[in-house]
Amino acid sequence: MEKFYYFGYASNMDESTLDSRLKIKPNKIGVGVLLHHGFRFNHPNADGTARANIVQSQNESVYGLVYEVAEADREFFLGSEPGYKFIQKEILTKAGKIDAYTFVSEKTIGGIFPQESYWKVIVQGGKENGLPNGYLAQIINRVGKV
Repeated sequence: MEKFYYFGYASNMDESTLDSRLKIKPNKIGVGVLLHHGFRFNHPNADGTARANIVQSQNESVYGLVYEVAEADREFFLGSEPGYKFIQKEILTKAGKIDAYTFVSEKTIGGIFPQESYWKVIVQGGKENGLPNGYLAQIINRVGKV
């Protein structure tokens, strides 16, 4: 079966969320880091709230999880993230560098904030997978009024 690598940096770090967006269970490779990019809540959701995004930022890094996803799931998966482009980025893992696809939005708006349930899924997924507490605190600092 053909597969591709996927880098999930937001709600897809929560395995049950990711599983609901795929027909075939993905294989979790482990934690990955995308250098020279930053995590933001600046992708507009239809309801006016923010969704997560990554932007180029020389002095930041984005943590997430790398999964191996069945190629047969690609189109179904893309339909679960409207408004994003699915592009390849170089991700650092314990096993070395790999090229993985991730979701990036070019349509961004400042001053919008995520729903509490959304950002809590992101933080919970990060905690469950051992992302650094300092990094998760940075995400919480971006959610607006808590």
